Amino acid sequence: MDFPTPTTKTQIRAFLGLAGYYAHYVKNFSLIVAPLTHVLKGKIKKERVTWTKECDQAFTELINRLTESVLYAPDYKREFIIQTGASDLWIGIVMSQRDEKNEEHPVLYLSKKFTDAQCKYGTTEKEGAAIIYAIN
Repeated sequence: MDFPTPTTKTQIRAFLGLAGYYAHYVKNFSLIVAPLTHVLKGKIKKERVTWTKECDQAFTELINRLTESVLYAPDYKREFIIQTGASDLWIGIVMSQRDEKNEEHPVLYLSKKFTDAQCKYGTTEKEGAAIIYAIN
């Protein structure tokens, strides 16, 4: 909660590296961090960044999600449920399981930004890419 607001590309990379370790516990991780990864573009690696309102919202949202995320431990004797979704820019995946009361609980979140080439896919191909990513 007390992580200082990054002001340089190096500091943003350090924050994203730390947060990325927990990416599987945060629903829509890649969508949330998109404004932060966007400011990393460019050739100069250590330059100061223009911290936008979107960056601040992403930073705050990610910290909140990292401190609130609760996933259930997977039970490998139970069936897994995989739900996928795709937008123009990213895919999101939720893996869950039903407990003995038949209540569904998340055990894993995955998300990924599409590459420039994948952004040109049609809707069916994007949904297919989400399914393939989830299974892999």
